[in-house]
Amino acid sequence: MPNRIADYIRVVDAITAQINAGELAPGDKLPTYAQLAEQYKISVTTAQQALRILRERGLVEGHQGKGTYVAEKPELA
Repeated sequence: MPNRIADYIRVVDAITAQINAGELAPGDKLPTYAQLAEQYKISVTTAQQALRILRERGLVEGHQGKGTYVAEKPELA
C-alpha cells in the first residue's frame, strides 16, 4: 500500500504553494476552519492543525475574532 500524505500536511503544502506563487498575498484572509474542512474534505480539527503549523512557520497570522491572514512578510519556503 503506498504511503499517503497526512491530510494536514497536504493542506499546509497547498497553502504554502499558494503563498509562494503569489496567489495569496500578504494581508489576504484565509478561509475559516469550516471552509478549509469542506474545501479539502478534512475535519475541522485537521484544518486547525494545518493553520497552527502555518502560524509556527511564520506564513500566516491569526487575529482573535477576525480570522487568519497571510503574514505581512511571510517567510517563503
